[in-house]
Amino acid sequence: MSLNKYKNEVRDFLLRMGSLNGDNHQKIAWLSEEFELLKEAVNDSETDEIEHQLYDMLYLLFEIAADNDFDLDKQWQAGNKRKQEKYLKLKK
Repeated sequence: MSLNKYKNEVRDFLLRMGSLNGDNHQKIAWLSEEFELLKEAVNDSETDEIEHQLYDMLYLLFEIAADNDFDLDKQWQAGNKRKQEKYLKLKK
């Protein structure tokens, strides 16, 4: 499944809730809070909680992408190519 499909699912949900608002600063603050919770879960080795926090963080990232109409698939492909060229020394 493409990352843009997940982004679009989140966009549809936000539209139904009337919450597609583009408040990146608020979402970054929430991401920071979720990251702290993720660190706690990792320290406590709570697998279910780690998975939950990862989901929450991914959802917020998809919200930011939806609010700004970012093309996540394009960025994933470009980033993957850069990583392979850098770390695997593949020819361009």
